[in-house]
Amino acid sequence: MKRSNRFRRHALLAATALFVAAALPASVCAQNYGAMVQQSMNRMNQIINNAQQGVNNIVQQRMYDPQVQASYRHYLAQARAHGQPAMDYPTYTYNYVYTRGFSREGTAVAQANEAGIRANERAAVHRLRQAEAQRGAAQQQHRDGYFANQQEAGRGLTGQSTFRAGNGAQVVLPHTWQANTYHEYQGNTYHVNASGQYFVRASDGWWYPLAR
Repeated sequence: MKRSNRFRRHALLAATALFVAAALPASVCAQNYGAMVQQSMNRMNQIINNAQQGVNNIVQQRMYDPQVQASYRHYLAQARAHGQPAMDYPTYTYNYVYTRGFSREGTAVAQANEAGIRANERAAVHRLRQAEAQRGAAQQQHRDGYFANQQEAGRGLTGQSTFRAGNGAQVVLPHTWQANTYHEYQGNTYHVNASGQYFVRASDGWWYPLAR
């Protein structure tokens, strides 16, 4: 595998991990969120640049290794004899280092690393999708809450409020009813006790409190 391909794969992992970190605080506004993503992308680019520079330094040093040079000449001769395209010397040197001289043990380690990278890629993409879904749900919840608050504010101007029963059911009632009164309203019977607590009488004849 060429160096450029592997760096792109590592870049994907770094970018995804950093993007997930930026996506999780879903309560921030869009402008702040965009700034966090940009900051994470800048960090990712710095990580990639530092890692690539380190690898380049190692490759540059090993390119002067007589053993690597001899191995490359042998490789070129075999590629030409079989009419196959050959890697350039820097790429060959990178793979030489990565596989520990193309040894059986080194190649096995490299293959295991590649398998780990692929698994990490899948996991990172999965985390990204989860973070995106969580952020979208949180933003929608924020919009829904804002809309509900606006609606409730509008009802308040007309003398009404939303009341919730113990089972989660909601009903809009006038909040201007006086204490110690009974009311027939929209097919139900309501009672306001001395402390202003609202109750609704259910079909079983029992009175159930309502929370405003």
